[in-house]
Amino acid sequence: MKTKGWKSIFSFTFLQKIKTKSFIISTTIISLIIALIAATANILPVVLLEDEINKIEGALEGDTSVFTVDKLLVADETGLNPDFSVTAASFNLTAESIDPSEVTAKIDELAETSENIMLAHLSMHEEHLYIDTYYSGENSTIDEADCSSVLSLLSTQLEMTYLSSIGVPSSELSTAMSGVSTTITAAGDEPVSMIEEIVNMIVPMLSSLVLFMFIFIYSSMVAEAVAIEKSSRVMEYLLTSVSPLSIIIGKVLAICVVALMQFLIILSAGALGFIVSMPFGIFSKIDSLVAAAADAQAGLEAQSVLTDILGIFSSVNIGTLLIIIVTFILGFLLYALIAGLAGASISKMEDLSAAVQPMSIIGVLGFYLAYMPQINSTDGESNIISIIARYIPISSPFCLPSAYMLGQATLVETLISLAILLACVVVLCLIVAKVYEHIVLHTGDRLKIADMLKMADNKK
Repeated sequence: MKTKGWKSIFSFTFLQKIKTKSFIISTTIISLIIALIAATANILPVVLLEDEINKIEGALEGDTSVFTVDKLLVADETGLNPDFSVTAASFNLTAESIDPSEVTAKIDELAETSENIMLAHLSMHEEHLYIDTYYSGENSTIDEADCSSVLSLLSTQLEMTYLSSIGVPSSELSTAMSGVSTTITAAGDEPVSMIEEIVNMIVPMLSSLVLFMFIFIYSSMVAEAVAIEKSSRVMEYLLTSVSPLSIIIGKVLAICVVALMQFLIILSAGALGFIVSMPFGIFSKIDSLVAAAADAQAGLEAQSVLTDILGIFSSVNIGTLLIIIVTFILGFLLYALIAGLAGASISKMEDLSAAVQPMSIIGVLGFYLAYMPQINSTDGESNIISIIARYIPISSPFCLPSAYMLGQATLVETLISLAILLACVVVLCLIVAKVYEHIVLHTGDRLKIADMLKMADNKK
């Protein structure tokens, strides 16, 4: 098999593709969109929760100037006489007890006053505690969210007072008020958090879709490039100086490099967008948010969520990136070789869509084998279909990277899958090399797979 001259075909095709307006414009636009999405995902939580974050950070620094509740009025009908000095001190506001008979009159005053005042009416009916809360009307600048913060702490203190009054030792109050945390897990499985459930479902689906689009679109470009040169008779001119095999090798490798280059440019744009937005994003605030959550006795839960989020990023490393790149290259070569045969099987451009139809069916089948099993998989466990899909060459390029990144496939299993994919590419390359040389100059009706194999066999 003569391959002399493939480098010239490679250089020509590579330069031709990267100089096209479609490549430059699409790469630029997609990169900007991905960078914007990454930056938005980082900054948007800060924008949406700006007031709450400012209050948290202000409270941690001892600055309560942004808090809008200045005064708390408490009307207690429970008979428990709770001490709300802790609530007042926590929010740097003044607290005042009023007689329950004054509640109606005070509510009328709140509707008209320009002061930022909150009124809490405490009562107990049939051993149930109630807190009815009112705050200043439209003439004031009080924020309902601030009233909710005060009410939350107020409720906690009232409940602690009640438990203490019925004989619960102070050393056991925290346990009595902590509630019951529940999980439900099949025996032998590991519990999965909500963050992990979301990641286990979304990451495989998105990675399958992105890899499928890149591999399939660029593979189709191989078929189109070969078909154009055949229909325009450029192929006949090329064959005067290089072998048919050199042409297909040069074109496949050139488009593979172009696809990989665009893929890495877009990934880099997303990473750059995230890094540039980091000082303004939610991750720059995470420490203060966790500290505030700890002060509010929610530290363990907040830290658990933080650990899950950081765990997502810790799985993205050089090893994972190499797995993604190698899988992408082998997957592209698999479909590009099939596409090259499809392009060589026709002599008229109008037959191209029919020629690539078998590749389209194979590609879509492989994509759904990788994509569909993940829809209901939120526990991180692999079902039998997803496991099989990792070892089938038509589907493994779309599901293997996410399986490795999420720990669903070990390094050994990933390498075995890549070895199978590589072996399939090598075998297909030998078949294509044998068939392509005999059909590249074919003119007339579109050749079917059986026709191509028959022509190659007759011309041994």
